[in-house]
Amino acid sequence: MANGRRPPRDLEALLRAAQLVTHPEEDRKSRSRGKAVSKAEKATGSDRRKLQFLYVEDDPNDQVILERSLDKNLGIDFDLVMAKTGIEGLERLKEIEFDLVLLDYKLPDMTGLEFLDRMRNGHFETDVILVTSQGSERIAVDAMKRGVRDYVTKDKIDSEQLAGTIRDLALESALTRELNAETAKRIIALFSTQTALRSEVLAELSAKEGSKLALGELISALKKMARTRSVLACPSCGSTNSTPYLQCPECGDLQIVTEGTLEHMTCGCIDFVHKFDKGEGELVCPNCKKRLEQIGVDYRSLESWFRCSNGHLFDRPVPSFRCPKCGGEFTMDTAEIERLYWYQIAQSEPPT
Repeated sequence: MANGRRPPRDLEALLRAAQLVTHPEEDRKSRSRGKAVSKAEKATGSDRRKLQFLYVEDDPNDQVILERSLDKNLGIDFDLVMAKTGIEGLERLKEIEFDLVLLDYKLPDMTGLEFLDRMRNGHFETDVILVTSQGSERIAVDAMKRGVRDYVTKDKIDSEQLAGTIRDLALESALTRELNAETAKRIIALFSTQTALRSEVLAELSAKEGSKLALGELISALKKMARTRSVLACPSCGSTNSTPYLQCPECGDLQIVTEGTLEHMTCGCIDFVHKFDKGEGELVCPNCKKRLEQIGVDYRSLESWFRCSNGHLFDRPVPSFRCPKCGGEFTMDTAEIERLYWYQIAQSEPPT
């Protein structure tokens, strides 16, 4: 479960599921030539399932810088397709189902904002990261209004931080094709924010030169990491770590005991078994003092009932909860219902 604690060091199950695939050197070099998987090839099942990136940029130097940075920092198998103009980029979007577009603002035939408008008019839903020059905050704001997920200045395109953002957005896109958007975001948030988990996986990868995670196997592993439960949350602070306790429905007493219970059907007396038991198998009603003869005829066994320290007998206590975070108390009626996500990083199932 994602609870902020360091995950187990044994991540063999995750790494086995996400098989390490070694890229030949010539395969890495081929990415810049646009050897990506087309939509038609995906339909026929020939997809090796790499992350698919489109970089719309006319400067070959920036193209090389980004490709080398992703090769070094991404850690996942990918194809990077280049487009030198906006028109070429839009044509590529028709041919290939990309997981992410990186878009330079200054293109030979149009601006990045014009490209975004044409994308939306063409009903392309691919997420976009805008690449701008320094001091272009106003342009970035206009781009965000058009749905851009993030932006970066050109001096940061070789940064490890950008590679992490690209990884997270692209994985979210790939997962959304198989899961609902909310679940995909939750899983990627775990992979992104749990530093220990991510660093140990990447450490295993870096130990094998040229090794990358194949997307198909990684997506399968990430899907298995998510389980959901409906849980009670504190209505005051939202914490799901409340402590449950039971109260007497008549007086609110917290000191409660439970025991097997009998009902004398003749007089209607209901009480704990030990109140009827006189030893050697003899049962006598504590109310009318008559001997109980035959179960199902003059008496019956009930499920366990409860008694508080004030002597009140009842079949159902009132469940209440105390929040250790804010100190608030609440009941089932006032509690919030939240979906709690469990994350499996080993072969064992989440607790029930």
